[in-house]
Amino acid sequence: MDRVGVGLAALGCAVVVGLCAVPSVAFADQKEDDARAVYCLDPARGPDMVRAAVQLEVAKPVTGEPGRLLPGPNRIRTLTVEQWYDRHPKDFGRVCEAVMAARSDTPGPAKDEGGGGVRDSALLAALGVVFTLFVQFVERGTSRRRERLTALTGATGTFSYEAELYLTAWRENVRSPHGEVATARAALAAALRGLALPGARGRAADGLGRTLPLPDPLEAVDAKSAGGARSWSPDERAAEILRVQAELSATVAEARELASSAAVWHVRRYIRTFRPSRPGTPPRTPDHEPRGGPTTGA
Repeated sequence: MDRVGVGLAALGCAVVVGLCAVPSVAFADQKEDDARAVYCLDPARGPDMVRAAVQLEVAKPVTGEPGRLLPGPNRIRTLTVEQWYDRHPKDFGRVCEAVMAARSDTPGPAKDEGGGGVRDSALLAALGVVFTLFVQFVERGTSRRRERLTALTGATGTFSYEAELYLTAWRENVRSPHGEVATARAALAAALRGLALPGARGRAADGLGRTLPLPDPLEAVDAKSAGGARSWSPDERAAEILRVQAELSATVAEARELASSAAVWHVRRYIRTFRPSRPGTPPRTPDHEPRGGPTTGA
């Protein structure tokens, strides 16, 4: 599963949660405000509200009128509790909360008659659906990646095995059949392309698939000899086999690195840039051509 897919799935989760949660929170806040207003605007509680406002120093009392007060910074206009609620809602809310906290007959949490329970249930259901879809999305991506890595591991092992069999046979008979190696090589190239890796790892996988060893049968004669084409001597055959085996080892190592995590691959790549190549290890570049002929795509 690629990083873009994970990011989109996570963003979808966040959007759905936000769209569902914000209205629910706003609805709950509005219900609390309404409950306070109904409780504190009851005419029987007017004197309590006025006394509390005076004690909290947000208003002055009106002599002879227990249900009226002089609110605000100037405190020059007489208002009823209802008028105070309209014109100074912040102070009213503060005093109302204090009155409700001080009295034992304040209403408990109101029964959900406005659909809050249904809304909360819908929110939980939506979150459950989104979470389930996200988990399934991640699992499918993980399963696909696991299948690709399994295919790469199997194709790498098969190609290495067939190549070793071919080299063993070629040591005795330079015209040994090459068909099994070619088939295994094509399967490994396809597995490398199938990884569909992003960035530098993807380019490395494609490059490795194009430069796999033994694209063609090894030459039956040493065509590059200074004296013209001639048969291989036993020592020259052994040297040619060692050269190809070195390429095979490098190929297997690179394929295994590509099967590792991105972090491990980048660390190893970084280390290689500062570590000299071991003697006898052929370069892994598109220009490097095995003695068996020019490299061709699989």
